[in-house]
Amino acid sequence: MAALQVAMVRNERETLRREGAETLAELLQEVLDPAAARRRLARHSIEGDAVLFVVRHAPDEALLHCLEDHPHLLLTRGGDRYVLGAPELADAIGGLPAVAAGMSRPFRPGAALKVAQREALWAVSKAVESARPLVRYGADATGRWLPEDPAVLTALVDHVLGEVLRYDAAHDSQLLLSVRTWMERDRRTETAAAALHIHPNTLAYRLRRFGALSGRDLSSTGALTEVWLAIQAAGALGLTD
Repeated sequence: MAALQVAMVRNERETLRREGAETLAELLQEVLDPAAARRRLARHSIEGDAVLFVVRHAPDEALLHCLEDHPHLLLTRGGDRYVLGAPELADAIGGLPAVAAGMSRPFRPGAALKVAQREALWAVSKAVESARPLVRYGADATGRWLPEDPAVLTALVDHVLGEVLRYDAAHDSQLLLSVRTWMERDRRTETAAAALHIHPNTLAYRLRRFGALSGRDLSSTGALTEVWLAIQAAGALGLTD
């Protein structure tokens, strides 16, 4: 009898997990109206403010263990795990071994997830770059200056970085990665070159090539600001690692 009860509980958990993944997929695709979304979330005991996490690098077993006592939805997309749940999940997820996670701002159940997804993807990219276990969207001042409309972000990226992205795609030249690494290290060429495992002269060449393709003089404060915002926008759109 005890074994049967354990099997029934396990089966119910698997059913809820599968239904939760389907619900989260539909929420991300925005195919549910707000009322239907709230009903689905209530079935999983999610009724207050919620957040969206994007989790990378954490072992599946460890992630499932840290979530099992908390209401949540879990969906796997490629190498990313999307988790929808209460903001209090941040401590549990941030404590996972080797994790890199991004967290959106809180939203009400039934709200569209397009903005939350962009925020979580931007935050997880910052977590990976900075080797932090969890980054909350809005904790970085740059993120607060980015517009929420993906169309506006796309236009910014194409205007500033379009030629560079197309050149990188055609030649595997890593110009954007090189400039981002250089800027993240306060424009210290030797430090950035070491992080990229290339010679400083190679990095200097890539910086010049980036400037020529983008039409931005990287010695100009105005150009640096524009390029940095465009790089952050590219990260928010998932165009950079």
